[in-house]
Amino acid sequence: MALPDETALRLLAERKIEIAALPLVLPESAFAGKGSGLPCSLCEQPIFAHEYELEYASGDGEIPRFHVRCQEIWQRTLSEWCNANHLEPR
Repeated sequence: MALPDETALRLLAERKIEIAALPLVLPESAFAGKGSGLPCSLCEQPIFAHEYELEYASGDGEIPRFHVRCQEIWQRTLSEWCNANHLEPR
């Protein structure tokens, strides 16, 4: 299954950031490996074993995981959102 286009993913990332459904903190470290089959925290589509999965440990027990492309879009959108709202990414 193909991922949504970049514009759709950016809009989705912005909405999820606004409602705190995605982390508002830039991670200090990430773990990468083959996909687990679990859904991506941005696009909500499974990350299959033939794809790379990026996973972040967070202090609240949630484990956000992303396709590589979705992670890049989330981080870029978070940075832009923080700048527009005069916040520093944590």
